[in-house]
Amino acid sequence: MNLAMTSCLRLRSYAKINWTLEVMDRRPDGYHELRTIYQSVSLYDTIRLSASPGKIEVSCDDARVPGDESNLAYRAANSLREVVGSRAGALIEIQKRIPVGGGLGGGSSNAAVTLLGLSALWKLEISNEALSEMAAKLGSDVPFFLVGGTALGTGRGEIVSPIEQADCPFILLVNPGFSVSTADAYGKLSRLTRRASTSIMPFALMAANGVRGLPHQARNDLEQAVLPAHPEIAEVKRRLLGMGARTTLMSGSGATVFGVFDNCETLSKALEDVRAIGYRADQVRTISRLEYWDSIFE
Repeated sequence: MNLAMTSCLRLRSYAKINWTLEVMDRRPDGYHELRTIYQSVSLYDTIRLSASPGKIEVSCDDARVPGDESNLAYRAANSLREVVGSRAGALIEIQKRIPVGGGLGGGSSNAAVTLLGLSALWKLEISNEALSEMAAKLGSDVPFFLVGGTALGTGRGEIVSPIEQADCPFILLVNPGFSVSTADAYGKLSRLTRRASTSIMPFALMAANGVRGLPHQARNDLEQAVLPAHPEIAEVKRRLLGMGARTTLMSGSGATVFGVFDNCETLSKALEDVRAIGYRADQVRTISRLEYWDSIFE
């Protein structure tokens, strides 16, 4: 695509899961210190960016997504204008496929992709470092979506380091039909686990083995706060294990749960059974960094 000659762009805004999410001490700024392994997966929203004179507008085909200044994509566009001193405008149209408030980073992904797309649409010369700084101010997950693939997240999640790619072709995402407040999830944590240091060795081995070690490595500390308040999530995990999943875990602060399967046949049967129960379910696979960057701009 010749980005220099277009006034309209279509981009893929991919979802993420967390292979692991460890919550440590509360920081002076009120956030918690985290250690997480982010992973891009093949489910994505579609974002259409069009040049517009002087103002930013956001529309979405999902009524739950705000179209005002509280929308993360809107905030990303406005932040970009302020940093570069531009008065350019844009229409941001979001076609939603990622569950809203589902722990899959949909809003954060939309924000990051908007930064990337508008940088091209407005023909800006802006460094990756500047984009990362803007992303970190927008939200803890946003910087990951400027990296993609498999990555280690530290700090409050905004310090992102690429690691060896995990390759997993058989993942089922199941959403029980409601969202979970991230702030509430952290607020309800009954106990914080201290970690002396961050070590990526187990996760590098996990990636090299095609996530065969995942049942032994996977953890999400937020489950201890979220599952008692939302037993439906625990029920989804139980059902997926009964349907043949090798492991299940809540992604982020929920409510989406992912199950890792060994083959397409078992996953397909689980997908059929989960949908028959009435849950939202999507078959996905991991996306490498190379594929992520090759496919963002459609």
